[in-house]
Amino acid sequence: MTILRFLIAIGIGTVIWTASMAVIRAVANPPPEIDPEDVVETRQRFRCSLCGTEVTMTITNTTASSPPRHCREEMDETPIG
Repeated sequence: MTILRFLIAIGIGTVIWTASMAVIRAVANPPPEIDPEDVVETRQRFRCSLCGTEVTMTITNTTASSPPRHCREEMDETPIG
């Protein structure tokens, strides 16, 4: 009976160790570098429709196709001025 408990404990320990190492590897890898050619200067203002937070974008990525998110919703673009 004690051998069975020992084998179960080793199995559970192995699963926990493997899962924790996978999480550590995922967090330890830095995000990919942004190509400087993909960054352009811009002047856009966005406003959250739920709480009213405003954000002014001065630099944006050319591959970004959607507005920023706040309160789990996409922000609305507002005119500057």
